[in-house]
Amino acid sequence: MSITKTINGVTITVNFCNKINATAIPESEISKGAPLANIYKTSPTADTYTVNIVSYVPTTLNIDNPPNPDEVISLDNNAGYLYLAYKGLQDVNTPINQGKVNCRTFWFEFDANDGATQFDLYQTQFVYSVGSEAGNAEAILVQERNDDPDTDRGTVTTVRNT
Repeated sequence: MSITKTINGVTITVNFCNKINATAIPESEISKGAPLANIYKTSPTADTYTVNIVSYVPTTLNIDNPPNPDEVISLDNNAGYLYLAYKGLQDVNTPINQGKVNCRTFWFEFDANDGATQFDLYQTQFVYSVGSEAGNAEAILVQERNDDPDTDRGTVTTVRNT
């Protein structure tokens, strides 16, 4: 799978979105925290980054109709269950820099009924390039967004020079 789309000045290429478990994972064994995300600069000379997301997703999903199709990329070959959404820049309160951090915001989006007890583990990788009109960000915010109940969880991740 390699799907490319430009959203609000950011060109996103989804390399893959794979279910990585063979059997369903019971709710008692999943992390209740935000999805795991990491980011690294892909090219030393361009504003291009690779992002990896690992997220628990309920095994039973509903067809999702994203409110703004121009902001999303299908992660399941247009089957209608999993999407990556780019939501632009957002200021996030965090202990980093003792205040607000300007984050580029991505949602791993699906629609599942409340009360799921069985989950699958998905690994998603995408590359994004920033155009001049997209603005600068200090970090990324990756949120898992279930469109049905209000149970969004997120992770703020940044690239730092060491």
